[in-house]
Amino acid sequence: MPKCPKCKTEYVEVEVDFEYGDIILRNVKALKCPQCKDELFTPEQYRLIRERIRSVAQPLKLKRKISTAGNKPIVYLPEDVVKAINAKVGDAVDIYVEGNKIIIEKTA
Repeated sequence: MPKCPKCKTEYVEVEVDFEYGDIILRNVKALKCPQCKDELFTPEQYRLIRERIRSVAQPLKLKRKISTAGNKPIVYLPEDVVKAINAKVGDAVDIYVEGNKIIIEKTA
């Protein structure tokens, strides 16, 4: 078992609550120093945390067809997508291409 760099005390395995944005994962395994209470995660513990987050936080993904308005191609954004980036009608967005993906970001 690794030792705490501050106290030189051996870490013990504990279960903690892990917060990631609005997600709280209960009973996540971590290492904790019994003296200074410093907590850390092993690479394996972190991998398990990422898997649990992915299982509960599915990305918002919707299909849309390209339409036309005034003979120009358009894509209507669903209200859920607009809310997900905390935008409203009239806000500025940046649109760019990465590979074969179109990225739309609210301008800061």
